[in-house]
Amino acid sequence: MSQELQPVKLMDTILKGYSKPQHVLFSDGRTYVVKFKNNPSGTRILVNEYIAGKLGELLSLPVIPFEVVQIEDDFLKKLPIYAKYKLQSGNQFASLYIDNCIQLQRGSKNEDIKVNNREHLAGMVVFDLWIGNTDRKENNVLLEPVENGEHYLHMIDHGRCFSKADWTVKALKKMPKMTVNLNVHKWSISLMQSQDELQAAIEKTMSIPKEAIYDIINSIPADWEVSEAEREALVTHLVQAQQLLPKISVKSKKKK
Repeated sequence: MSQELQPVKLMDTILKGYSKPQHVLFSDGRTYVVKFKNNPSGTRILVNEYIAGKLGELLSLPVIPFEVVQIEDDFLKKLPIYAKYKLQSGNQFASLYIDNCIQLQRGSKNEDIKVNNREHLAGMVVFDLWIGNTDRKENNVLLEPVENGEHYLHMIDHGRCFSKADWTVKALKKMPKMTVNLNVHKWSISLMQSQDELQAAIEKTMSIPKEAIYDIINSIPADWEVSEAEREALVTHLVQAQQLLPKISVKSKKKK
């Protein structure tokens, strides 16, 4: 958690999202997409983003670099949305803003998109199924132009994990489904050269030790109000879900 980063000003960029993220310039000269406590989707969105970000880093997946930043009332009150949602001071979730990106097109096979970090695609599919990310829609990957007409794929927006954004201890007893249904996942699999890539991603995800998962869950900021019982349930859920990964089912279409 960064104690050094300080918010400087709100940028003019209008960002979409139910959680009303804001584009903010910080004291390091970079801008971040910030999700605030008590946003319309709830503080649990920040918890989910944090867990996904930390787990994604462990797996060397292309999650956007992020920070947990302190933002107090004196800055919050300058935001136009403050009065409407009564955003709360304290720890907030800030992910680096990456400009000039494109997104996958809905209703398209996106065959023209060349991904230069294709090796991450299998990992993204397995990761999303593991954490129950139901929101890997076309607008929840960023494609950053690189050289030779290719794009680097970034994974964004992990607020709706564990099958629902506002999960409870009871909800965490339900295990995620291991069936590939989302179009982005189907597109990712279509770019794989063999099923071996998926198997390797499964084995890598299953190799994360319980202790590492515990350390991440235990490091969730206290003011995000995750109880001890909820933290224990999160660890148990993730460990049990790991064991289901070999059951991942990919429905392949028969070629005509």
